[in-house]
Amino acid sequence: MQSVFTFLFAGLLVIAALMVFFILYKKNNFDRLNALFSLNTQIILLIITVGFIDGRIDMYIDIAISYAILGFVTTIILAKYMGGRR
Repeated sequence: MQSVFTFLFAGLLVIAALMVFFILYKKNNFDRLNALFSLNTQIILLIITVGFIDGRIDMYIDIAISYAILGFVTTIILAKYMGGRR
């Protein structure tokens, strides 16, 4: 079972690296924001996968929930900023 989580971790790292590539090389700001928000989700999944590999899932879930709340607040702030005042 440990090897399954290791392969999952490696796959998530590849996807996260792809999102970083999109953030750096896309020309449209909305595409960059979508890649950034997707990267936030990937990082949350990576944190939980590390918890399964380490065997301390309870501690890592707390960290992932905290990161998810910060990512949600960041999403709202950036969406408000990109939307402009009305």
